[in-house]
Amino acid sequence: MRILQTCAPRGAAGRRGAALLLSCLVLIVIITIVHQIYIVTGTDARVTRNDNTLVKMDLAIESALLQVYEQLAEDGQGAGAPEEGTDLLAEGGTDSGDSGGEGESVDSKMDEWARPQSTTINEINLRILIQDEDSKYNVLNMLAEDEDQAQAAFDRVVRILEACRLGTTEAIDSGVALEMATVMRDHMLERSDSFLPRPTLLSDDEENEDLGMPLSLKEFACLEPFEEYHFRDYFDVEGERVHSIGSFLTVWTGVATGEDGSAAGGFGVNVNTAPMAVLASLMDDRDVPTRVWDDVREYRNLEEDPPEDGEAPEPMLDEYGNEIYPHKFFDNLAELEEVYGWDDLEQAVKADVEALLGVQSNVFSVFITARLDTVQASRQIVTFESRREQEVYERSGSHIVRTIRAVVWRRSDDEEMETVPIIRWEVLEYAPLEVLDYPEDDY
Repeated sequence: MRILQTCAPRGAAGRRGAALLLSCLVLIVIITIVHQIYIVTGTDARVTRNDNTLVKMDLAIESALLQVYEQLAEDGQGAGAPEEGTDLLAEGGTDSGDSGGEGESVDSKMDEWARPQSTTINEINLRILIQDEDSKYNVLNMLAEDEDQAQAAFDRVVRILEACRLGTTEAIDSGVALEMATVMRDHMLERSDSFLPRPTLLSDDEENEDLGMPLSLKEFACLEPFEEYHFRDYFDVEGERVHSIGSFLTVWTGVATGEDGSAAGGFGVNVNTAPMAVLASLMDDRDVPTRVWDDVREYRNLEEDPPEDGEAPEPMLDEYGNEIYPHKFFDNLAELEEVYGWDDLEQAVKADVEALLGVQSNVFSVFITARLDTVQASRQIVTFESRREQEVYERSGSHIVRTIRAVVWRRSDDEEMETVPIIRWEVLEYAPLEVLDYPEDDY
């Protein structure tokens, strides 16, 4: 018996498996589309979380900033000493003493604002560092109408640039410092013809020539021989603190008026808060030996004698848990007579020095660093034995960090003290370092 075979046509040999291949291609396309959707939705989720984190950090910074403004205003009113253990963000600040005038306050490193503070708002760790711009030398002095005063100011700027990073691997040599000061002066004199844009200011007047004053010290960063790192705080290769030149020079202080804030026709430097690099550069060391400024620094770091008619208050703690004992400060410039070596100066030199100094501050840079631990960092228990250990750890990249700077002018309107923002909000790419009187003893 014959078996009948089907007559179904067979496909050509070259087209065998086409359906399977087409199915695989369709599957690959579907997988690609699903993966792309997964990537997009996952990215959107991460972007949303990052935006929420940034908003959360900004709100915490804003909250701290508003309270710092209030604290600075209360400090300027001379509200009296705070209670022991008072937190910067909890209570308003105080004056350091009486400058001799009614309602006037003296600003020193014993003020609440002058000590870095740490706090936490909505799970965001915040560090607040305030620098008074009056502790710095104003480069606008180089534009003085009197040629002798302008040249003297130019020489001071050169000396400050040389001294501000002395002792580090990033020190500025005398030749570069001279070139920097020259470039700064020339730029300010030719600012109106500069390639940099200039906004319209309230002080503009058609009848007055534009002096081209810079709105920020950072404006000089685009000029040679300045580099971006000249305007940053960091540690050098040997672990030494390197400060921005903005910690020693400024463009934001106003003309000092008043008996103790003197510096008539110029910009005064607060003798209670100015770094050593600024103080020792105000006068040529042939007129005022460096040892005199060393004695000024030592004087304001001496412990204040306890009161005779009562118990000494318990020492406050700084942000690292170390005790802070009351230190002396200059209530007025007449107290310079208590500095060893001051009597050896000529009377004319004394008058020149006092014309450059003051005991009050009116413009402040507020630095606030918000720090949020990552998942890995939150699992670690870290303890620090020194300021350096904590500062290095905070720069290790183990956190989400955002640092802003605000510059505020504190002024009186005859009724109350108010703070007027000069720079409302500026995001920085670095966390500032406190300028220490004796950094070698801090570790």
